[in-house]
Amino acid sequence: MGIQAPLLRLEGLSKQYPSAEGAAPLYILKEVSIDIAQGESVAIIGPSGSGKSTLLNVLGTLDLPSGGKVTFGGRDLTQLDEHALATLRNSEIGFIFQSHHLLPQCTVLENVLVPTLAKGSPHGPESVERAKRLLQRVGLSERLSHQPGQLSGGERQRVAVVRALINQPKLVLADEPTGALDRASADNLAQVLVELNKEEGVTLIVVTHAPDLASKMQRVLELQDGKLVEKKG
Repeated sequence: MGIQAPLLRLEGLSKQYPSAEGAAPLYILKEVSIDIAQGESVAIIGPSGSGKSTLLNVLGTLDLPSGGKVTFGGRDLTQLDEHALATLRNSEIGFIFQSHHLLPQCTVLENVLVPTLAKGSPHGPESVERAKRLLQRVGLSERLSHQPGQLSGGERQRVAVVRALINQPKLVLADEPTGALDRASADNLAQVLVELNKEEGVTLIVVTHAPDLASKMQRVLELQDGKLVEKKG
């Protein structure tokens, strides 16, 4: 058997923004190259303003790189049109943000099923069954008909995690997922992310300032001066 190709490959990835007239452009990412395997869990750390969220947005196809190449599942993302990128975003990538972005008028179950609507057909029984199973898995089986305003912050983030997983993505990107939570809720969510990463076989990339969360990932990468540096345990 041959060596499995990485799920994600970054080659010479750069991101720059124009500066004031006459000034050199501002480089956020400089020649970033790294491979990330299917099923891996990776933390990206670094000071505020170092470009962590920018990198996550490029990986999630929410932003375009200025140069270099991003290969996802063997496809060069820089060569796909917006329609193809939107399809890939919905079906193969899940997003978790610091703010849960749940719809306040919808129930927990309805919020989880929102990504399935983008496929152009009402959510089928398989999606509903998966949603209920995952919500039970994260301890929310008694909250299916609750609205977000009736949940704690930690519970809302667990709903957001399940929503990110509902379409069985290959990749989940989490931007400061525990940033707005108290210590106990953050620890609980970190454990949920680690366990679901293993159970679902999904690749997990987490941007975080929290050392406890970063330490639970298999790899820790630090963004320093626009470059990714592997931190050895």
